[in-house]
Amino acid sequence: MKWEEVILDAAETDTGVRRANNQDSFAVVRATNPEAWRKHGHVFLVADGMGAHAVGELASKMACDHIPHTYKRLAKDSPEEALIRAYRDVAQQIHTKSKANRDFEGMGTTCSALVLGPEGALIAHVGDSRIYRTRSDVIDQLTFDHSLVWELRRKSGLPLDDDANDVNARKNVITRSLGPDPEVTVDIEGPLAVKTGDVFLLCTDGLSGQVRDPELGLFCGHLPPEEATRALLQLANLRGGPDNITVIVVRVGPWVDPDASHDNQPVAAAPAAGRKFSLGGLLGSLRKPAEPPVEEEEPYRSFECPLTAEAVEKYAEFVARVEQLAHEHTWPADFTQLDKLRARWLDALSHQRLHTALRAIGEAIVLLGLAKRVFFKNRAAAASSG
Repeated sequence: MKWEEVILDAAETDTGVRRANNQDSFAVVRATNPEAWRKHGHVFLVADGMGAHAVGELASKMACDHIPHTYKRLAKDSPEEALIRAYRDVAQQIHTKSKANRDFEGMGTTCSALVLGPEGALIAHVGDSRIYRTRSDVIDQLTFDHSLVWELRRKSGLPLDDDANDVNARKNVITRSLGPDPEVTVDIEGPLAVKTGDVFLLCTDGLSGQVRDPELGLFCGHLPPEEATRALLQLANLRGGPDNITVIVVRVGPWVDPDASHDNQPVAAAPAAGRKFSLGGLLGSLRKPAEPPVEEEEPYRSFECPLTAEAVEKYAEFVARVEQLAHEHTWPADFTQLDKLRARWLDALSHQRLHTALRAIGEAIVLLGLAKRVFFKNRAAAASSG
């Protein structure tokens, strides 16, 4: 990678529909100048805490606060060594805290970190939060779940298939995390070659447990990062939202709207505060020669995720079913706006503008997801006060 490369990112976290507090945390630490980027790159993390009440929340926050800071402080080490030391350091801190106070007993956290730097994409991973990459209509899972079901399947040589009915009950049994033990083994993946157009997704199991991998790739690969982040989070809520949900989407290169114009000009997705669109990076990427092919490590799982009319129509039908529920249960949704979005995606479909249709459906998913969340939170508050 080069410092001038355009990077667009978006991140959100949510309690979900059924949880009262959020034990997830995330961190986005963008290098502010070329020297800092050469030393430690751009850092992205998600963490899913474990433990009663605020204990898990504290553990995940410790990971997201301490790992980027310690990693940067160890810049003289290799990036791989610095990440491993940062993970082990915070694991020791969490473990010490859990032993010092009975209220903190059992605290721990998963943590998945992505570093985008000169050598490419480097990943450090403990637990069952995940990092994916979407490239050319294929989504690859780049991390191995440290869960009982994945460990059993690896030992038996069976495919890493999350949908096997015989192991559903063991999906959430974590075999490795930061905190329960003073020492931890950290998985390192990469550095992996990065190409313009790659999209990385970091998420906790509140998302991956409700939204299938091809769906993750469809939204991440064909929507700007902010729109993909919001749509995926609320899709998980509409599917039940039983757990906290955290999503980070990172796009390498500018967002190009295929439906915007015939000349396919790059346009920036509206970036979150502090995420800059770099014109210099765009010009640099246009000038640089094509890079030679680089051998890639094999991903743990891969799924095709092309944008097709059938896929868009499937989500249109899903929105229609959810809208019916919203009417039946009087969710506080803006149904007038929903009608406008429907008109937009139907018109887009009639003209084969599939990205425009998916963006309108994504907005509808967000609208309905927020309405469902408000409805359930209000009902829970009324039940607790009554």
